[in-house]
Amino acid sequence: MENVAPSGALARRSRQWLQLAFLIVTGGVFIAVIGLALFAIPLAVEGNRIFGFYNFLRTVLLIVGVLLGLAGAGLAVRAYLTRVDNDLAQITGQHLSRHFDDNFWFVRNINKKGLGYIDAVMVGPPGALVFRIVDNQGVFANERGNWLTQNRSGEWVPWKLNPTEEDIVDIKALREYLRLHGMPDVPVYGIVVFVREEPITRIMTKEPAIPAAHLSRVVDVLRDNYLARDRIDQATVRRIVDLIYEH
Repeated sequence: MENVAPSGALARRSRQWLQLAFLIVTGGVFIAVIGLALFAIPLAVEGNRIFGFYNFLRTVLLIVGVLLGLAGAGLAVRAYLTRVDNDLAQITGQHLSRHFDDNFWFVRNINKKGLGYIDAVMVGPPGALVFRIVDNQGVFANERGNWLTQNRSGEWVPWKLNPTEEDIVDIKALREYLRLHGMPDVPVYGIVVFVREEPITRIMTKEPAIPAAHLSRVVDVLRDNYLARDRIDQATVRRIVDLIYEH
């Protein structure tokens, strides 16, 4: 199985954002300094008819400079927080590579317009499989689309995270993305994967809307649904991978 991530594109994008952020901040500082300088100039023209325009100009320059500086800082933060790779998805891909041959592709850390962020997608003859990967510890119960967890007192309470709902959102996004690129009939499945095994993490499921399993049991859980049969040819597999992976 090919275990790949478009991390090179993400790294380049992050560097481009940082460069753009530097230019915006530099420009904002320059404009703000000009505005401040105009405020520092003796107001010899205060009695003149042009003073109104003069005052308006220096105020606008100062405000625009400050706003540009803030925008540049925000862009820099976004660039810094952009994930170049997903460690959990990388671990998952390494595990699955021992079970699947070269007919399957595992594309992790997907972040692109039209899809949003997706932990990973495996593409092969059975179709596309969207992964939501978590590393939480504890005891969890999943019934249909609902998740509960045990608190320290052993009581069942709603889990603040709902990986099933998040995976469904990603599944719908991939289906729509493929439809817009002329492949509306590609079957898209989903799975929630817990990378921590028992006894650190225990999961119980009842009629789950999306299969959920420990990483060690993913292949077994998929045998009755995603892996039940082949549905697309290799040409379609490669086209899907190219669409997901392309910059």
